[in-house]
Amino acid sequence: MSSPLHTPHSSLTAIASGKGGVGKTFLTANLASSLVRTGKKVLVVDCDLGLANMDILLGISPTLTLQDVIFEQRDINEVIITTKAGFDLLPASSGVKEMGQLMYDKLQTIKETIHTVVPEYDHVLLDTGAGISEVVLQFNLFAPRNVIVLNKEPTSMTDAYAVIKVMHQRFQTRTFGIVVNSVGDENEAQKLFDHMDGVCKNFLQLPLHYLGHIVRHDAIPQSVVNQRILVQEAPDSVVGRNCQTIAAAISNWKN
Repeated sequence: MSSPLHTPHSSLTAIASGKGGVGKTFLTANLASSLVRTGKKVLVVDCDLGLANMDILLGISPTLTLQDVIFEQRDINEVIITTKAGFDLLPASSGVKEMGQLMYDKLQTIKETIHTVVPEYDHVLLDTGAGISEVVLQFNLFAPRNVIVLNKEPTSMTDAYAVIKVMHQRFQTRTFGIVVNSVGDENEAQKLFDHMDGVCKNFLQLPLHYLGHIVRHDAIPQSVVNQRILVQEAPDSVVGRNCQTIAAAISNWKN
């Protein structure tokens, strides 16, 4: 088929995780801010449709969301917000059951709508939900590049592998980048990546791409509580440099 939904724009990157609570939204926001610092125009789409939290992380209260695009036929350009971190946000709704259980045709409408604004941006980051529900998978499949965020918890590693396995075996997805969060140093991150990469090579014949890591630091939960973007507040901090390294890796990542 020649539909644009089957020829996703190269600037689209989905950021996913096997389980919740691994820092995916924090990474997305700080990655977007890092890309903006390099002169890129960036859109973040909150794809956790029923439990959106990017707006909370940014300390904003959108008057319109993707719910209005789907059910009220509002124009996407009315919904997009320019944030204090320099990137644009297409917010979703929180606590709306219908948005978390959208039928296929509604998901297609969302993707078609996003596709209309993709050419206006250097990078479009899809902050997807965790796990392998059909809604989450549809957004991950919409992007030609998939970033999987994981940490050292066994459940995080196992669930991250499950996401990769389902997307690769069921949908033939082959481009996965790994960001290792909440590690002591680069050596720990490399060991965790090597383990995941080895498992995927052994069982799926699929090599992964290492995009970088983020160290454990008290500044991270503090920035979340304060609703501030750490890269913007402290770009030269160790976490700020970690995020900028990941941003550079994604900018240079060839499919």
